[in-house]
Amino acid sequence: MDTNSKNNEDIQPLSPEEIKAIGEIAIGPSRHEQFLNAHYKKLMWGGITLGIVAGGVIAYFSHCNDMRHEAAAQVVQAMKITSPGDGIATADEYDTTALKALQEQFANTPSAITAELMNGLSLLAKGDEAGVAALETVAASSAPAPLRGRALAALATYQLQQNKDSVPTWTRLTQMEATPYTALACLMLGDLAKDKGDKESARTWYEQCKAKCPTSALVADKTIEMRLTLLDVDAPTPVEPIAQPEPEKGAENPLGNPFGDAPEVGETKFNVGL
Repeated sequence: MDTNSKNNEDIQPLSPEEIKAIGEIAIGPSRHEQFLNAHYKKLMWGGITLGIVAGGVIAYFSHCNDMRHEAAAQVVQAMKITSPGDGIATADEYDTTALKALQEQFANTPSAITAELMNGLSLLAKGDEAGVAALETVAASSAPAPLRGRALAALATYQLQQNKDSVPTWTRLTQMEATPYTALACLMLGDLAKDKGDKESARTWYEQCKAKCPTSALVADKTIEMRLTLLDVDAPTPVEPIAQPEPEKGAENPLGNPFGDAPEVGETKFNVGL
């Protein structure tokens, strides 16, 4: 009989301390535990830094939003809009001093370019040529298309008033993306071409207005259709008036002045007045 062989019942179980020791030796800490143990401090400071950066970004955008709201409020104030029922001030009534201050204080907000546009409109309304440069600045900027279109429309209108060539400015307006002023530009170019006797160019511009701006009021109220119809109507030829013979002396009022001395009838005088 082999005295070295033992039954399973004779094998003593390992103690908890022995099992733990074997586990630590055979398996050891997992990889993520090893990474955490090695970089714990770095991860902690990284988390803190990330939180600070995230908080700063949120604060920055919140501040920018507040600046935009404040700038917009000052634009409204410079336009002297008190309430919807009171109407809007005309361009020559804008507070240009406030507009200039707004451009300096809120230069990085969308309202700054709006203030530049308003300033240009106000200067031109007051007869100041400096408004041309201000509007050109807006037209050449990266402002939204409606603002750039408004600046070009104002420039072209001013050029018309000054008897200057406005065709290049109106043309610039038609070459940019569609704005509320595109239809007006096409109409004006058509009218100017017609005035020069170029009916075909006028027809082309009127047709472009219908194609580019089908929802424009100028199309909806048949203004463009009327222009196209009138292109085929020849203007009346002026005729010199027929010369009339000069009336004989006294023929216009044989009784003389009815409100002056009364004429004599026989030997009796009477007054035609009351």
